[in-house]
Amino acid sequence: MPAASRARRNQAAQMRAPLCLLLLVAHAVDMLALNRRKKQVGTGLGGNCTGCVICSEENGCSACQQRLFLFIRRDGIRQYGKCVHDCPPGYFGVRGQEVNRCKKCGTTCESCFSQDFCIRCKRRFYLHKGKCLPTCPRGTMAHQNTRECQERSPNQKKGRKDQRLRKDRKLDRKLDVRPRRPSD
Repeated sequence: MPAASRARRNQAAQMRAPLCLLLLVAHAVDMLALNRRKKQVGTGLGGNCTGCVICSEENGCSACQQRLFLFIRRDGIRQYGKCVHDCPPGYFGVRGQEVNRCKKCGTTCESCFSQDFCIRCKRRFYLHKGKCLPTCPRGTMAHQNTRECQERSPNQKKGRKDQRLRKDRKLDRKLDVRPRRPSD
């Protein structure tokens, strides 16, 4: 094989190596961009971006599909977004023109319909007309199982005098003391 021919082959091989390397880098950049686009439409991160329009590995969803709510979970100074059909307990859904969001219920509410209307109260609070109160208002009494204030029936006695009479009757039953009728 002539030396000139061998020199041309070596020269061609030396030029192919950088060209192949350049093509390999270009392909890797294209794959990276494709992977980013997939994450933005919600197919990446093991299902954590389901329903997302925009998603990042660091913060989760930042925009959801039209009918879903954006629920932002906070962990210290970090926050992570997730698209949900229904807001979790302790939150209520607010529909907006740009974004539907889950907002936190009031501090005394366990579950709510809106910021100003509770459905269920936290411990030590009683539900009365959509508000959570530490005690039930006059004319109502606390129902312990449901933690709701219920209207008193007209037959239910109220006031200190009635409470004293009930205590006296209870004591009479314990002592088995009954008022005696005068004999004829």
